[in-house]
Amino acid sequence: MDYKRQISATEAYTVGVRLGLNWAQVDLEQFRHGLEVELDRSGRRRATPVTYASLVLMGKIAWTHLKETRDYYSQLGWFAARAES
Repeated sequence: MDYKRQISATEAYTVGVRLGLNWAQVDLEQFRHGLEVELDRSGRRRATPVTYASLVLMGKIAWTHLKETRDYYSQLGWFAARAES
């Protein structure tokens, strides 16, 4: 069974503050979803503990994507759903 780590808004906010994100420019929900996607992409599952350091690393990746496109993770979901149909 695949396990997807759920990231709370509080966790995402904490990581974003650590990275110095400007919440006027970065949507918290996009960032939170980005953390989940990047953790999933990295192959981290229940057997691999997710540490605060790994969340910060995944946050850097998510932030990079969101700098390119503010709704990167929404678009990614749309493209993924379209590719499956």
